[in-house]
Amino acid sequence: MAKKAVKVRETTPGGFLWKMAGNSQGFALVVVIVIMLLISFLAGQLILNVRTELRVAYNDKSFAAGLGLAQAGLNMGLFRLLDRPVEYIDEDYEMFIQGYEYDSFLKTGHFSYTVVNESGKMDLNKLNESFFRLFLEYWEIDSEDQDIIYDSLLDWRDSDDLHRLNGAETETYEQLENPYVPRNGKIREPSELFLVHGTSALAGLFKATDFFTVHNNTGRINFNSLTPMMLDFLTEGDPERIEAYREAQELYGVLTREQARQILGDERFSQCSAALTYASGSNKFYSIITKGEAGIDKDTADETKNKTAAVEVRVLFELRGSNVHYSSWEEGLS
Repeated sequence: MAKKAVKVRETTPGGFLWKMAGNSQGFALVVVIVIMLLISFLAGQLILNVRTELRVAYNDKSFAAGLGLAQAGLNMGLFRLLDRPVEYIDEDYEMFIQGYEYDSFLKTGHFSYTVVNESGKMDLNKLNESFFRLFLEYWEIDSEDQDIIYDSLLDWRDSDDLHRLNGAETETYEQLENPYVPRNGKIREPSELFLVHGTSALAGLFKATDFFTVHNNTGRINFNSLTPMMLDFLTEGDPERIEAYREAQELYGVLTREQARQILGDERFSQCSAALTYASGSNKFYSIITKGEAGIDKDTADETKNKTAAVEVRVLFELRGSNVHYSSWEEGLS
């Protein structure tokens, strides 16, 4: 029987070395790719860090510039408040009106300021109940929640632990996820309002100092020194009534009860009249709200407005003659 021939492939030393070289080249390629990916990742992180640092530096610079402009507004507001011309200057002299927002431009940007006497706000320690309920109704708080807020506010101020029908005392606040103790005394800061049981529905709608104070002993609202937000509330946001109020201020300076009736209308006036007064009652406390926006000039203000973050400063101070005694200072982005 004939044997079948078998072919044997011999591997020469050169062929073996060629295979080894081919495997080494493939491994080296993988290593190079991994290294390149690592370098690209590190370069990307470096670029990202540089961009972040540049953005942080830019924001810091913008905030510092905006703060400087806001402080310029504060100083201008103080100057206008303290400015008392001893004689008639001319017909072009602009009357300074409390509660009106003034603005101006400097080389570095734009600033605005509003000066009001604290008599133009509701005192949290001497609230007129019907007026306060009207205020809550304006923010669409139903009557049941109004009862909770008002009774809880009274419980917050009193010194006992007996809560009213719809109120809240210590045990209510102790059961919160982050418990705290109620004041059980006179409110010291307007922002305490948002700590009172039931006021969560109001949080974020406005800043407490737009409407409230603890420095208005009369318990009534000075119609001649309303904050822009308070004016908006009294006029129910009616732009014609707001404009009529501003025009009357410019024309008459100090407004009377009858002028308030004409501006607000009979129905609205009847709702608010019991809580209104037309003099400061020699209230020495004032607040200034001022904003600074860097990089805005007069020619492009309309195009760039609201595109840059404004730095807001809110200051409460007591005026003793010509001396200014600061009580609080808040600053931040508006």
